[in-house]
Amino acid sequence: MDNQETGSNGALDVNQAVSLLSAAMDAPPPDREAAAEPEAAPPQAQAEPEPQPAAEPQAQEEDTTVTVRIDGKDVEVPLSELKNGYQRQADYTRKTMEAAEQRKAAEAQIAQAQQERQAYAANLQRMQAQLEGALQEQQKVNWDELLQSDPVEYLRQQRIAQERQATLQQVYGQQQQVAAQQQALAQQAYVRQLEAQQQDLLAKLPDWKDEAKAKAEKVALREYLAGQGYEAEAIDGIADARAVILARKAMLYDQMVGKASAAAKKVSALPQKVERPGQGDNPGITPRTAAYLKLNKTGKVEDAARAFAAIL
Repeated sequence: MDNQETGSNGALDVNQAVSLLSAAMDAPPPDREAAAEPEAAPPQAQAEPEPQPAAEPQAQEEDTTVTVRIDGKDVEVPLSELKNGYQRQADYTRKTMEAAEQRKAAEAQIAQAQQERQAYAANLQRMQAQLEGALQEQQKVNWDELLQSDPVEYLRQQRIAQERQATLQQVYGQQQQVAAQQQALAQQAYVRQLEAQQQDLLAKLPDWKDEAKAKAEKVALREYLAGQGYEAEAIDGIADARAVILARKAMLYDQMVGKASAAAKKVSALPQKVERPGQGDNPGITPRTAAYLKLNKTGKVEDAARAFAAIL
């Protein structure tokens, strides 16, 4: 019997070594994939996004209406309109402030330029006075005598006089330019004043925004002022809105008094009703007739105005 067993510390025989080697060769190879890091799983197909509900037109608060008071009345106004109006008002206020600042800056520059022009004009005036005085002094020189006594000084004085005369002509030219600039600036200021007065006039007389009505009243106003003794040049020179408004009030008042006087004359021409003693006032008389009768009795302007008002 072959001794196939060995102790735990015994050496292997030939048969045992062959058996172990054969078993090792028949065993499956180690699972290297298990030892390696697992590969990332293939990406799964992403699910398509679910369709979102359609967005509401603006936020819900945009469609909310609020109650505001306009001219003493409650009005329902959309909140979006109020927001837009506030934004427009804020933008208008900002632009108005910017325009006011620009206008102030422009006015400051104009004032500074005006001061510089005035100083320059004053210097030209002084130079003119000095040159004219020097030339007048030179005219007192006896040129013939100076020529005989000192020809060199004669030539020098002649050259000085010519230079002074040339400089004086330049001063005259500069003064003309300054005067032309001043006139142009004055014309521009007058135009700006007329524009400002026109805006003030339209603000106080909104009816004149209607060009046809404004033209008709202006013609009537010119005729009225001419009838009061104003010359055409004086009427054309009116550039103050307050003067126009006062003249218009006077014209309208005179027209009212004239109509009232005409109405009073018509009333006086009516046959008078004879009242019997003790009869008293007729309770059925109309206010218009009563006004006519009172005007016929008193002849006062106040009663004429009341009678005219009763006609309207």
